[in-house]
Amino acid sequence: MANAYAAYQNISLDGESAYEELYSRLARWTDEALQFYKVSSEAEAEYRLERCIELLGYMDRGLDLSGTAEVVKAILSLHRFAIGALVKAKAERDSKELAQLVRVFLSLGEIFAAIREKRLAN
Repeated sequence: MANAYAAYQNISLDGESAYEELYSRLARWTDEALQFYKVSSEAEAEYRLERCIELLGYMDRGLDLSGTAEVVKAILSLHRFAIGALVKAKAERDSKELAQLVRVFLSLGEIFAAIREKRLAN
């Protein structure tokens, strides 16, 4: 059992890679919701939006608050903006802001990729 745990630890992602992957997932789910709204499949769209909202809440808990306070505050503010846009899209069954939100999530993923690359270069 201990060997299995050790093997798992070796394949787990570092923090930056994990956040990069999670933002990629958020972008994909948000885009899927947008596509489902376009074909009048509201239940499928809302399911994706709910998953995004939940994931953002979990991601908030994982942020390292001991780091640069300004960066953490900016990320939390972007998360609040995103949650607000997701809730609004779900409540109004309106997808007009979701395309921009996909780009926000992709940009956040790119930021964490750049942080990882910088850390690994040092």
